[in-house]
Amino acid sequence: MKRALIVVALLLVGQASAEERFHCNLHALTKAERLRDRELAQQLHAVLLEHKELPEGYALRFTGAELPRVAEWLAIISKCCQPIDYQLQLGPQPGGPLWLRISGGEGAKEFLKGEFETLLN
Repeated sequence: MKRALIVVALLLVGQASAEERFHCNLHALTKAERLRDRELAQQLHAVLLEHKELPEGYALRFTGAELPRVAEWLAIISKCCQPIDYQLQLGPQPGGPLWLRISGGEGAKEFLKGEFETLLN
C-alpha cells in the first residue's frame, strides 16, 4: 500500500504544470532586493547585446564589463526563481563576451519568458 502511494505521488509530481514546478517566491526577497532587481533588469536590458533561445531557456550576451551588474542581479533572482539553472561564462578579457544562460526542465522557457520579460523584449 505504501509503495502504491509513493508511485501515485511521483506520477502527480511528474504531471505538475510548469506554473506549479516553476515559480518566483518574492517573499524570499527583501523590499530593497525587489526594487534592485527591477532596477538591474532595466539597466541590463539597455546593455544587452544579444539573446538566444535555448531548448529549455535563454542565453543572454553582454560585454565582460557588465560582470558586476550581472552577478549582482543573479545573486538576487537566484533566491526567488527556482528551480532554475544559472550559468555565467566569461570569454577571454579584455573584450570577450559574457554569456548568462538561464534554463530549466520542461516548461522552464515559458516561465522564464514571463519572469524575465524586461530583458527578453
